[in-house]
Amino acid sequence: MKTIRTGMMTIAALAVLGTSVVSATSEPVKELSVNINGQAIAQDAIFDKGQQTVLVPLRPVAEALGFKVSWNDKEKAAEVQRGAITSYAKEGEDRYPFAKMYKTLGAEPRVLNGSTYVPVAFVDEILQAEVNVTDDTVTVVEDEIAPMRTGTITSINKSDKGYSVTLNIYESGIILHLTEDTKITDEAGKVLKPEDLKLGMAVDATTEKFMAMSLPPQTSALSITVKGGLETQDVLGTAGKVASISADKDGNYKMLVEGRGITETSQEKINLNITEKTVIINARDNKVLSPTELKKDMQVVAFYGPMMTKSLPPIGTAEKIVVE
Repeated sequence: MKTIRTGMMTIAALAVLGTSVVSATSEPVKELSVNINGQAIAQDAIFDKGQQTVLVPLRPVAEALGFKVSWNDKEKAAEVQRGAITSYAKEGEDRYPFAKMYKTLGAEPRVLNGSTYVPVAFVDEILQAEVNVTDDTVTVVEDEIAPMRTGTITSINKSDKGYSVTLNIYESGIILHLTEDTKITDEAGKVLKPEDLKLGMAVDATTEKFMAMSLPPQTSALSITVKGGLETQDVLGTAGKVASISADKDGNYKMLVEGRGITETSQEKINLNITEKTVIINARDNKVLSPTELKKDMQVVAFYGPMMTKSLPPIGTAEKIVVE
């Protein structure tokens, strides 16, 4: 949780200052100007004497931070959404959805003159922006530096809600949800579509600062830059453990992977020949590894082409191995 900084005056001091707005309960409230990323908005914040907190107008604040705001008439709630962040504010309820759970902020939303006002903590805790409150101003600043993730695409999912991709595996993995605003390019700047993303691609991704703490964590991708792919177009993959790894007298390595196929035609068990063209990557730091560093029981995702022997398990050639 980030701390909402306050200025020289205390909440108690705000409560006794002059007023110019009347609340739904006819109690006078103190007005405070609102500044977001250096720009003032027309609608003021107010001090709610009854709840002893500052309330900000939800729609102009959220929209200035890039959120879509809508009114759910059935639930009588104002809903906000940006990327993976989805929540709502409902008058009379100190309960706000966030990261597949509910948060309490110590104050309830109010509807005044047709506008929904939320506790200033909503901006900090739900909208994930930095907030500073002084005696007459609420300042909201959003960090413009988006987190960067580098990794290998190890799964691609398409649903009615759109595309999502997983980078890396297990403890170092992350699920990235693609939105209509996600910018996808190659290193030369050529614009790509979600369907151009393939298993085994190495990518750089900038993401929302908010992250749902699932396993693996999830967030929305702001941008994805494809740095390279695999030679095989219809690549297959198996995610699991290294069941065995061995080298022949000429130093040629063979690895048996047991786990789950990550496409419909991928194998649960596969023997893979490792050649000088096989790329082996440490998922934690993206450093290149040598075959000698592969060990039994390591967690891996191994990518290979559809050309395999008919033996059980089949034998193929590893194009890329991502190691946890």
